[in-house]
Amino acid sequence: MKYIVAHDVGTSGSKGTLIDLKLNVIASESAEYKVLFPHKGYAEQNPEDWWDAVTKTTQSITEKSGIKNEDIVGVVFSAQMAGLIPMREGTPLLNCLTWLDTRAADQAKKIIGKGLLKVSGYTLLPLLRFLKVTGGAPGLAGKDVISKILWLKEEKPDIYKETDILLDVKDYLVYKCTGTTVTSRDCANISWMMDTRPKKFCWSDVILKKYDIDMSKLPEIRKSTDVAGRITEKASEDLRIPEGTPVLTGAGDMASAAIGSGAVLEGETHVYIGTSSWVAAHLKSREKDLSHYMGSICSANPEMYLCVAEQETASGCLEWIKHNVIREFTHEQLNEYVSTVEPGAGGVVFTPWLFGERSPLDDPEVRGGFYNLSLEHTRGHMARAVYEGVAVNIKWALTYFEKLVSKTRTLDKIYIIGGGAKSDVWCQIFADAFARPVLRVENPVDAGARGAAGIALVGLGHVNGFDEVKQLIHVEKKFEPNKENTRIYEKILEEFKAIYKKGVSKKK
Repeated sequence: MKYIVAHDVGTSGSKGTLIDLKLNVIASESAEYKVLFPHKGYAEQNPEDWWDAVTKTTQSITEKSGIKNEDIVGVVFSAQMAGLIPMREGTPLLNCLTWLDTRAADQAKKIIGKGLLKVSGYTLLPLLRFLKVTGGAPGLAGKDVISKILWLKEEKPDIYKETDILLDVKDYLVYKCTGTTVTSRDCANISWMMDTRPKKFCWSDVILKKYDIDMSKLPEIRKSTDVAGRITEKASEDLRIPEGTPVLTGAGDMASAAIGSGAVLEGETHVYIGTSSWVAAHLKSREKDLSHYMGSICSANPEMYLCVAEQETASGCLEWIKHNVIREFTHEQLNEYVSTVEPGAGGVVFTPWLFGERSPLDDPEVRGGFYNLSLEHTRGHMARAVYEGVAVNIKWALTYFEKLVSKTRTLDKIYIIGGGAKSDVWCQIFADAFARPVLRVENPVDAGARGAAGIALVGLGHVNGFDEVKQLIHVEKKFEPNKENTRIYEKILEEFKAIYKKGVSKKK
């Protein structure tokens, strides 16, 4: 047997997984680390904490499984995206500015520019420039890499001058393994400095010149399936993996999970249910719906783009109610609790906008709440309303997302992954709300690692393409929609729209 070591490097911890060439999970191990908040708006991590986690978990999974290290044929990373690490001769000059970091908000506003002609807060001319070249545009919060680079230039000019390379999270770990500085198309895409038009896929001279960013400080852009380099002697000592083992360029967490969802053919759609959620599908063209905050980034499959609609809070709402309303309950007990309450939660409606919303509302100020509560209702009704509210909110995004996807494929089923997908009762609610069968893949929480391993299988030639990767990802359970329940959730969706409309009119 031969194996892939796949690492899923998140915000709160990293999970190392040993996967065979049939995408079976053989062993896994997790390690945690901290996010540092030294000042308001700052959210940093020490890159060495990631490497420590990667080395510990790699050693653990190989020892625990009892495999021969020489049977490891590749290493690949999936990781959090939109981080920035300025480096000099292989050493970080600052902690990583993570995707949570908003210190560059002022620089983001400068990028967007000032002017009377605006669309959703964006000045028209800069917006059109970004859309034409990148297929999207940097956000207003300053979380994007281009904004962070401008912050570095303005606030830390000596460090910017000293920097010889700027890397994202995954790319730093690839460097630690191989000594090469590369990035993948998806990570370069969401820096908003890359020309993502077909047959381009390179850093944009137009964008870099406009904002005076030095291209020599940016890594080479490669396909996710490309071999980035090979394990060095030093990395071999740290990881206990043979020197010379190939390391793939890999992909960010969203692009990796999209492969691991099994929805890899054009137009096939998956939903991810984690702290946040998203709906995504691989497409051959850069589809977008700006008014509902939906757009396309480069996919881990070099022949495709990944069209995405993201929501801010999904399982995050579940954690909130678990800690603040239904206390001292495990997730299993909470699922049982919810299953005893009738669909519609006795008329209780929950809007899951606890941290603003992206799609389909694109409103960072909107907030969630419970509606129609009465003395007859119990904590069970409130819990069920949370499950249903998350599902209905995603359904709202799906009504617009489907218009983008239906150009290539009928949306007749939806794959589901992430921690929330482990719940049978929640999956059934999703099927009822979506009015479509929901297909849960095996080990839905490992979709990121399995997707990364699938990327490695293609890159190393163990399979002939992503359609063969799809054959290795099996559906564990299918949830058929109940038409009566679907009608209930259609009515709740109309209530959602009325609640939001009323709230917006009050704000105005």
